[in-house]
Amino acid sequence: MSRVTKVASIKAEPAKVIEYIANVKNHPAFISALKSIDNLNGDPKHMGESWDWTFVMGGVEINGKAETADYVAGKHYSFKTTGGIVSAFSYSVEPEDGGARLTMDVNYEVPQNVLAKAMDKAVVERLNNQEGDRAVENLQAILGV
Repeated sequence: MSRVTKVASIKAEPAKVIEYIANVKNHPAFISALKSIDNLNGDPKHMGESWDWTFVMGGVEINGKAETADYVAGKHYSFKTTGGIVSAFSYSVEPEDGGARLTMDVNYEVPQNVLAKAMDKAVVERLNNQEGDRAVENLQAILGV
């Protein structure tokens, strides 16, 4: 499995950060490679709630399903994906200097159809690492730097 881990300071209350992230309809606003979230039924803060997604990795459009794995108000949100990409996303926050310290951790398998196009797993991992940088920068811009 490949992994992207990012840590960032955000000038917003930890509860506000997790509330924003736990609303999966916000994900395309801060994850630029995420094209869409569809078929969300219910509240994504509840374990087992699911939705469909479309993501672009290494220039390849991929579709799949996601399901909430854990939600702790003001502290943690995680979900897993299946289908086109097998992954686990985890977001944790803790208080830091009047704001929040966000840790984003993503474990994923690079799909074979992406490797067939990109031909180099290291290139795909580097692109995904850059995407992680953009995601936390976007969260800082949206929620406060």
